Amino acid sequence: MAKAHGLLLGLKSVDPDAYNGWDGTGGCWGCELDVDNMERILKPLGYQIKTLKTSEATRDRILSSLYRSADLMVADDIFVFYYSGHGGQQPDISGDELDGKDETLVAYDREVIDDKIHQALTKFRRGVRIVMISDSCNSGSNYRGVMTVDVSEDFIFRPIARMSRDEIEVKAQLIHLGGCRDGFTSAGYQGGGAFTMALCEAWQNGAFNGTFEDLHKKICELIRSSQKPQYSEYGPVSDDFRSQRAFDVPSIPSAEGPLEIPVIEITPFEAKIAAPGEKHDYKFTAAEAGQYSIETEGRTDLVMTLYGPDSETKLIAQDDDSGAGMNPKIVTDLAPGTYYVRVQHYDSEGGTGAYKIKVVK
Repeated sequence: MAKAHGLLLGLKSVDPDAYNGWDGTGGCWGCELDVDNMERILKPLGYQIKTLKTSEATRDRILSSLYRSADLMVADDIFVFYYSGHGGQQPDISGDELDGKDETLVAYDREVIDDKIHQALTKFRRGVRIVMISDSCNSGSNYRGVMTVDVSEDFIFRPIARMSRDEIEVKAQLIHLGGCRDGFTSAGYQGGGAFTMALCEAWQNGAFNGTFEDLHKKICELIRSSQKPQYSEYGPVSDDFRSQRAFDVPSIPSAEGPLEIPVIEITPFEAKIAAPGEKHDYKFTAAEAGQYSIETEGRTDLVMTLYGPDSETKLIAQDDDSGAGMNPKIVTDLAPGTYYVRVQHYDSEGGTGAYKIKVVK
């Protein structure tokens, strides 16, 4: 089972001292509730969720959370980046905007320029599945594309990066759901944004079984305001990503099932990473309750995930560098049962080769 992370941002106001007296409350009454509703969708599917609400959603916290997620995720993992709040514009200093303006995400303490968001997204490895959801004004193509209106308090939008030809392309695959077309507004109410409310209604408490594009079409049918939600794709979006059930965590079964490794005292199990991004699955039996240590040895750059008991999808712990060198190590108390371990190489050319794995009680 792949990893699933969600970064959910919702700001019902901003620091007026940082915005010349403007508190940002107009139109954003339900933004924190939007975050709660998205968490209710994602958490039952196995997502590890980080929420940043209003005063927590500072510029530095948003960017550091994106970079941290990029560090943790490898091919086939899925990341949902959701934002509910205002946006703005600043003069384009780098010269990569045709209209001379950079779009910004209005964080609690200061704006985050779209170039900075783009730089964070370029750190996600090839094969990672990113879902960006924008429930705000001018959100049709706010990952890329040219805005068609002047920005005022009536046309506040949220961003994500636009780039010049000289900048690094995003290696990950991105599906973008926008609340409306560029140049138009998205409605917001006490109960949340019109787009997110329609999304939750379409989801039907988990009964929805379609793709992200199907979800977009259903939202368009259900939305009660005049806005027109948008669906876009960026990067090398695969057929698997395009055709998966919306928000599902990819299941990646091993061809021959997980290898059984013993709970040992000395001799580790030997294996070899032959290619970047390669995954190995193992299982072991904890005969009795107690503290267990699972770790790898070698000059490999690995991330390790532990599931169980008696489940290949119930996440217990994940680690990438607590052991020696670039090796992961998980030390935790376990009840009797069967446990599953996924060892995955980071998607880079370095750090491949032989490694050892052992489980010690």
